Amino acid sequence: MSRLILYLLLGLCVMAFRAEEEEEEEEEEEEEEEEEEEEEEEEEEEEEGDGGVNVNIAIPSDGGACVSADMMVPKKDSDGRVKDVRVKDLSNGDLIRGIQITDSMHEASWCKVEAVFPSAGGQNKTTHDGFTEDHMVLGIYNVHPYGKRGDVKNGPVYTLATDCDAMVNNYGKAFTPISTAFCPRSVLSLSEYFTLMQAIRGVFNRTGYFWFDTSAYHDNKTAKVPSWLEQLPQICQQLLQCTRKGECQEFETVMEEFVHSHVNRRYATIVEREFPNLGGDVSKQQAGTITEAVRSQNGGSHLIVFATLGSVMVLLMIFAVGVLIYRTRVMKKKAEKEPPFESGQNHPQA
Repeated sequence: MSRLILYLLLGLCVMAFRAEEEEEEEEEEEEEEEEEEEEEEEEEEEEEGDGGVNVNIAIPSDGGACVSADMMVPKKDSDGRVKDVRVKDLSNGDLIRGIQITDSMHEASWCKVEAVFPSAGGQNKTTHDGFTEDHMVLGIYNVHPYGKRGDVKNGPVYTLATDCDAMVNNYGKAFTPISTAFCPRSVLSLSEYFTLMQAIRGVFNRTGYFWFDTSAYHDNKTAKVPSWLEQLPQICQQLLQCTRKGECQEFETVMEEFVHSHVNRRYATIVEREFPNLGGDVSKQQAGTITEAVRSQNGGSHLIVFATLGSVMVLLMIFAVGVLIYRTRVMKKKAEKEPPFESGQNHPQA
């Protein structure tokens, strides 16, 4: 909705400046039509992002979210020295280079390793520049799968997560702890990813980061969704729906199903202890639901909201200035069209 407001305000500014150029009306109309088409396409993309997951990428059969065990990342030692180490040599509590997304900006940071697990059942996987093709990496404006490009190798892979929004390898490439196995999207906007990670950390800070360990799950033939991996996109979709629209009951229900159907008993016990009302009625603001932990993290997304409101205010000022300039030009043209006043026109000379 905020993006729609921005587009409408920009459109009004453009119309104010162009209204006086009647001789180029036909060309301007064509330009406006093209702009409207582009805006409609962008608005449709935004609506898709807000409305939930657009499942357009095949889900990996082994869990995804993997980086090469031999990928090198900068690690900061206790004495302050920085050196490159392999992912497989990291331990919980280590400090590695990463990124925090603040106010839609990327800020470098030292991040604490919260989870580092062998993945893909210990099997070798193909990586491209150290990433599986489905692994989500951080771009300037969005998050997207790395794809099939770069140096190809086959070997053991790991899942890696920190207390930051993204991590950075020794080549400076920023990457996330998730893949299209969780959110099968070709693109996640930065705001989507930011709110997603805020919500995830709200849960993980209470239960621990075992969620990144693929050995913590099992398939269940009697469950609504027998494969634990195939239920992940549903969790991502409902989590986005909850964090971005405040519609959280379905998320609560899906998480209750997933924990009781696919999470190994050792870890399910932890979740049940932290969220005794898992699956409860979230409309009653019931304590002990998993939604409670997710909602508690939504405050972080206010930065993005404030930035958007600030942009709206700036555009309103631009629009006001545009209207004043337009009115000044119109009055000037009217003055030029009127014949000049001649003091002696009623007293013709003899």
